Amino acid sequence: MIKLQNAVFFLIIFFLIIATGGFIFQHVRKIKRTKLQQTNKKLTDAALAESLRRLGLSKNKISFEISTSRLSDVWGSGIMAYEYEVKMQDKVADDKFKEKLFVYLQEYAKQNHLISIGDVPVFVISDLWQEDEILKIDITYTANEKTINYLKDVSRVDLK
Repeated sequence: MIKLQNAVFFLIIFFLIIATGGFIFQHVRKIKRTKLQQTNKKLTDAALAESLRRLGLSKNKISFEISTSRLSDVWGSGIMAYEYEVKMQDKVADDKFKEKLFVYLQEYAKQNHLISIGDVPVFVISDLWQEDEILKIDITYTANEKTINYLKDVSRVDLK
């Protein structure tokens, strides 16, 4: 009977150690993903700020405090997609603006040696629109496979 109790005790301890190890492993992975997300957000922030500057949108024409949120909060972790809101005085959201912004984002990526996964541009403008004085831009940094899959999902939703 004592051997059985010892075996049960050791099994319980063993499973507690495995569970604790699994929890620690998941926590470390989450911290790494969060750091990567923050690093890539800063890169995307800088690319957008430089591209807007090149488009002639200086601080006196716009409120240059770029408000941003992570779209990964909705689509899942690991997605390098960010939503920006820029306060503007003029209406600028048109195809010509979007095309120039796209070109400047790619030039920024090339100058800063940023790469994407696969045959997609480094930065993709997945959405751009303007509500009154707020220009809203969704920019995706194609740094991993999850983000590429996100773009494919978004394009499928847009087609419907």
